[in-house]
Amino acid sequence: MSVLDVLRDFLVNDLHWDPRRAPLTPDFALIDNGVVDSMGIFMLVSFLEEQFAVEVKDEEIVPENFGTLGAIAAYVERKRQPA
Repeated sequence: MSVLDVLRDFLVNDLHWDPRRAPLTPDFALIDNGVVDSMGIFMLVSFLEEQFAVEVKDEEIVPENFGTLGAIAAYVERKRQPA
């Protein structure tokens, strides 16, 4: 499964997003469209850290990294790259 697929599954199964409301495309605005709220961000960060073994720093929780599904996937891929 790709990072996008894993994230999509998390949003549907854990945050209870109904994909019939709107499809979770890579450029779909998650916060603006109510997919995630502040509690959802907390849950998402915990999920990313556990699922992908990445450390999410507080200062990295910004719209550029968490605004869309594609942004989150790109962020995870960057974090997984060797330093």
